[in-house]
Order: sequence, then C-alpha cells, then structure tokens
Amino acid sequence: MSHKRLTIFLGVLLALLIVPTTLPYILGHLILPWWAFAFYAIIILVNAGIYLIQRCLLIDRFFVQGRIVLYVLSSIAVFFLGLGLQYLAHSVFGSFEVEEGVTANEILGINAIIAQLTLMSVLQLVTTFIALAVGMSDEWRMAAFRYHEAEKNKRSLERDVERLQGQVDALKQSESGDDTITVKVDLLKRNMRLDDILYVKSDGDYIVFHLSDGQAPMVLMTLKTLEKKLPFGRFCRIHRSYLVNVEKVEGLKGGKVLLAGEALPLSDSCKAAFFEILSHRSFILNN
Repeated sequence: MSHKRLTIFLGVLLALLIVPTTLPYILGHLILPWWAFAFYAIIILVNAGIYLIQRCLLIDRFFVQGRIVLYVLSSIAVFFLGLGLQYLAHSVFGSFEVEEGVTANEILGINAIIAQLTLMSVLQLVTTFIALAVGMSDEWRMAAFRYHEAEKNKRSLERDVERLQGQVDALKQSESGDDTITVKVDLLKRNMRLDDILYVKSDGDYIVFHLSDGQAPMVLMTLKTLEKKLPFGRFCRIHRSYLVNVEKVEGLKGGKVLLAGEALPLSDSCKAAFFEILSHRSFILNN
C-alpha cells in the first residue's frame, strides 16, 4: 500500500470513527452511552482490519498470482472471522443495561438484532469488494505483470539449467566412451548406438526410432523423456513430434529439415535452439 493510499485509508477511518459518533450531539445534543461508542468503534475497526487483510495479504498473495480458489477460500474464512468478532461485540455490549434491569438487546428485540447482524454482513461484503476494486488498480496490474514476467524468467531459467545439465551429461557420456542408449522394445531391453539413430518420431503414447539400417522399433516413452537421456548438442527437438540426430542433418529447404532423404517439419518454437546447435557444430567442425 502506497503512502498516499495509506493516508487516505487513515483519513477515512478517522472520519468513520469521529463523525457518526459526534453527529448526534451536534444535531440534537444527544449523548450516547460509552458502550454504544465502543461497539460502533469495534465494528469499524473490524471492517478496517478486513480491508487491510484483503488489500495487503490475500489480494497480493493469491488473487494477483492467479490462485483464485485459495483467494475465495481465504476470503470466506476472513468473512466469518470478522462476523464472529462483530457478533461477540454485539453480545457483550448488548448486555449493558439501558434502564434498570433492562438490557439493550431486550429493548431492541429479535428483529432489530437480526437487522443489525445482517447490516454487519453487508458491511463486510462491501469492505471486501472495495479492497478488491482498489487492488485491481494500476498498481495491481503492474504487480500482476511483474509476477508473470518473473514466472516466465523462471521457466526460461529452468530450461537453461536443463540444457546445461544435458551438456554435462553429454560430456560425461563422451568421457566414459558410452555411445549407446538402452530402451525397452517389446518388453526386451535393447542397446542402440546413438550413431545409428537418424531421428525419432512421436506416435501417440509411443515413439518410433528411425535407424540407419531401415529398422523402426517402437518404444513406450515420450519424446521429452528420451530428450533428457540423449546428449544435448547431438540430438535436437525440431518439432513437438520430431527429434533428430544433428550429425545426420543434410540441409534445410523450404522450412524443412532434410535428413535421410526425408523432409521433416521444423516448428517456429524450435528454430532458435536448432539453429544455435547447428552454429556450434559448424564452429566445431571448422576448427
């Protein structure tokens, strides 16, 4: 909450505490009992507390971050907490004697008490909506923008870390001399030489290895899982359904990747990573 809005909040709070309690005296020299002032002050302070909880905690922590279910559940809990506090105050201050042997609640009657409790509930709902309206201001939109940008940067960082981990695994694999991958084909484990793999295509819940000898074994696995097992820089995703052995790429034509006499699709989302790997491999080959 900014200093400007904090000042406005405190000003409105003081006005709500002072003006209605002094107005009866100003207009008709009517002095209300102290417990009536105290009861009214507690109602105002409870609603002020609800506003602060909504504005400074629930909206920023849940609503801005898109966690709407948590926001609604938390708002309901805060609503009943505030209503309980107001009902407790009503019970305590309503027991004070207005006349000898007669309490305020007895004079008001059940209908007036129900009306008061209903008014308390309405005040809390209005307070919640005001907090939500203030939260959905320019500051809220800026906070939401910053949050989503942070999430985007986080996902990008995770992808970079995953890519670097793949490079590390590839170096370890190269140092160990292990140039094969083990997969399960028809319930039997099979070792495939990486150099024999031309490309891999996704087919529903399965992936199909297209090998240099013409075989096309099918494996129950996702491309994403396989991608983590293969050395980064040697294999690259060119489409959500295709992963290629970069060493086998023969060229590019018409937005297609030419490989083993076939033209495989290259999606826009994969172009940057694919061209980056190609540039690195070209650099290595030229040196």
